[in-house]
Amino acid sequence: MSQKSTSLLQVSEQGRVMTIAINNPPANFLTAAIMAELNQQLVALESRHDIGAIIITSTVEGVFLTHFDVDDIEQAVDSIPFPMSAGLVQVLTRSESLLDHIPGTRKLLSHTPMAGVSDMNIFHEVTARMRAMNKVFIAAINGRAMGGGCELALACDLRLMIVGDASTGVMIGQPEILIGLIPGGGGTQFLTRSLGVAKALEHCLEGKPLTPAEALELGMINRVVPVEALGDEAMALAERMARRSPFAVRAIKQAVYQAASQSWDQGMTIEKNAFLASASQANTRRAMQVYIPKIREILAAGRPLTLDDFQEMIDGTAADMTS
Repeated sequence: MSQKSTSLLQVSEQGRVMTIAINNPPANFLTAAIMAELNQQLVALESRHDIGAIIITSTVEGVFLTHFDVDDIEQAVDSIPFPMSAGLVQVLTRSESLLDHIPGTRKLLSHTPMAGVSDMNIFHEVTARMRAMNKVFIAAINGRAMGGGCELALACDLRLMIVGDASTGVMIGQPEILIGLIPGGGGTQFLTRSLGVAKALEHCLEGKPLTPAEALELGMINRVVPVEALGDEAMALAERMARRSPFAVRAIKQAVYQAASQSWDQGMTIEKNAFLASASQANTRRAMQVYIPKIREILAAGRPLTLDDFQEMIDGTAADMTS
């Protein structure tokens, strides 16, 4: 296992799996500096073909990410000299996006009323990269995940969370409405696409954090696991996902994530194009050369297909799908 860490991110690699553990004790607040470092990691990952899955977790026991750092929130609010309309905010956002392409501008903007806009844009860059990449992102939620912490987990493709309840502080959710804010890191979009309009509205308007069991029932997370099993479960899942075809991973993510914002015909067109393109890949042909003869052999023997017949394919060990 190789390791390469900074003060805020502890990064390790095991085979085709990278683990990024956020390290900002004791509360593990999410900060602009953490998001900037995470963005740099993702930029480097885009050109790496030896990594197929990334686990995002925390070094702090019982805390995935509390929410955005309270000092950052206070500074962002204090830097706004007067109430702004949505139209003015839109102008500032567009201006910041244009200026951000000039070297050194982001640092300069951090001392202006546009600091909050700049920080949000970094967060949006991170989540957009995660969604677009041909790698599977897995959130190993080892405790409290609130606000921006919940949004970073939702930006991952799959989410595992430890067992717990409100009495132990193991909660997940978007409580921004309780202080007059709305989710700013993609929460409204992630939740609408994963839960549907009614449930997303209810959660964002209530602002009440959810227990892992409630989040699982709602569809916000994929699995609840014992505390002591989280690391092993996340690694086993990541190793399996890392053996999937990178081309197919990207195509599936694109088709699924765009499905919520496209018409049926548009979504079907995206899926059709991606299906035909994936069928032309060399790794698909290798897998078919294993699968088709096996199916023919089973059918010729007159026995039914069982889950065991698919297990090597599921585990990703039947054929090399990574290149």
